[in-house]
Amino acid sequence: MTVGSVCTGGTPCWDNAGNSFDEAAAISSSRRDDPSSAAADAQRNQHESPEYMTDEEYWATFPETLTTLDLAKILRVGIPAIRSRLRSNVIPAHLISGSWIIFKQEIRAWLASTSNQPPAEPGPIVDILASYGEEMTYRDLMNLFSKTKQTIYIWLSEGCVPASHVAGRWLIFKFQVEELLTETSNQNIGKS
Repeated sequence: MTVGSVCTGGTPCWDNAGNSFDEAAAISSSRRDDPSSAAADAQRNQHESPEYMTDEEYWATFPETLTTLDLAKILRVGIPAIRSRLRSNVIPAHLISGSWIIFKQEIRAWLASTSNQPPAEPGPIVDILASYGEEMTYRDLMNLFSKTKQTIYIWLSEGCVPASHVAGRWLIFKFQVEELLTETSNQNIGKS
């Protein structure tokens, strides 16, 4: 092995026994000796030319109501960082009965507002409830909040979501849900 060779970072390379060695030669010889490594390199090279997605194609890969894991993938940070930023009101979300509700539309608008590039056109007004009718059902709430029927019924029973229980069914108005989203938004903290 060559004494005083230089590693990628410009420093001498040493093995675990304290011997200096040539990093490139070591990597090259280890790949020659390992046929599976060569096969892996060949397979990896087939997929290295990235398929570029449009903005819409990228966002279409995520659901309308995001989980903290979805958000971690989007922002490329860990779940603890996501939770910390949600609690500190950095990332827009809604805290309903101890659950963070994160809407894709709000995240997209927030990211656009934090961009260092001027917008090509004014951003759309975010209306999470635009596709819902004036009277909503528990199924609408399940879809909106990405929660189970059981969770929605608990939230309705406990008053976490405003509604009226009439003749054995829940009567939920869109304007009440809009008010709930305004009240539970972590972006409205400290605003009057």
